[in-house]
Amino acid sequence: MLVLVTGATGFLGRRVVPELLARHHNVRCLVHSPGKERLLGQGDVDVHYGSILDTDSLEQAMEGVDSVVNLVGVIRSRRGATFDQMHRLGTSNVVEAAKRAGTKEIVQVSAMGATEDARYPYLNSKRQGEIAVIESGLDFVIVRPSIMFGQGDEFLTALAGLVRLGPIVPVIGSGKNRMQPVAVEDVAECVASSAGNSLMKRRVVHLGGPNQVSYNELLDEVAAAMNREIRRIHVPLPLAIPAVATMQQLLPRPPMTIAQLKMLAIRSVARGQDIEQAFGFTPRPLRGNIDYVNSVSLGDALKMTLGLSMPRRS
Repeated sequence: MLVLVTGATGFLGRRVVPELLARHHNVRCLVHSPGKERLLGQGDVDVHYGSILDTDSLEQAMEGVDSVVNLVGVIRSRRGATFDQMHRLGTSNVVEAAKRAGTKEIVQVSAMGATEDARYPYLNSKRQGEIAVIESGLDFVIVRPSIMFGQGDEFLTALAGLVRLGPIVPVIGSGKNRMQPVAVEDVAECVASSAGNSLMKRRVVHLGGPNQVSYNELLDEVAAAMNREIRRIHVPLPLAIPAVATMQQLLPRPPMTIAQLKMLAIRSVARGQDIEQAFGFTPRPLRGNIDYVNSVSLGDALKMTLGLSMPRRS
């Protein structure tokens, strides 16, 4: 079976491609920028250059494809790559190209909490992408992961930066909102297992790890992994909003955006044990699997806080 992977060089994509190869699929990758395919390692893949916003390159890449795994996503909306462009329009383009090419199915990676509530642009755009897939008439599997952790992630790496700059760590709001972080390697296994799997047809699966934790507890887990003691200082949401809005306007890569601030109030936990029930394995826990946070240096922490960059790690 020939599987096209969009977003193949991203945080999740770099794990999905080898999982597909291990299952003896033929893999074609749609790569946005020439040279980025080196991130895929030494696997035997067919590389096409293009974008899900470029319908011509997308149609060429879709030729002869049996299944498409759509991983393209952004967590920061910017000009030319807004939430709406990447998650709704881009997914609609993938759907239409798949239908024209005779592709049989789509495996769509969405997000836990995807909603039709327009107050949450990221989660709303993810839901619009889901609707395009569901209404396509094609077979589909939609996976909704909670926050993913692993080497090269953004969320836990950012928390590690705060801990490194501690011992006083600001927390917006109560910090009691719950989430269910899931290892990126476990999500990759679920996504690859869904391709060509007749038992998964027309299912929406929520992917969460074994730990349901609050933001406060997650921060404590990161601090424990770094062997550091911290003191949390809670910042009321009304005070945080203007500060975050200012950072978003002035910094090239703000440590937090208004869209992310709004999502702090959204629970990101699975309704059941979907990974165990749907895929037959137990996801790995946080503890013992986040030692990579120790690689965040003081310099990295300062750069992240100043909105200059995130550490570049695979």
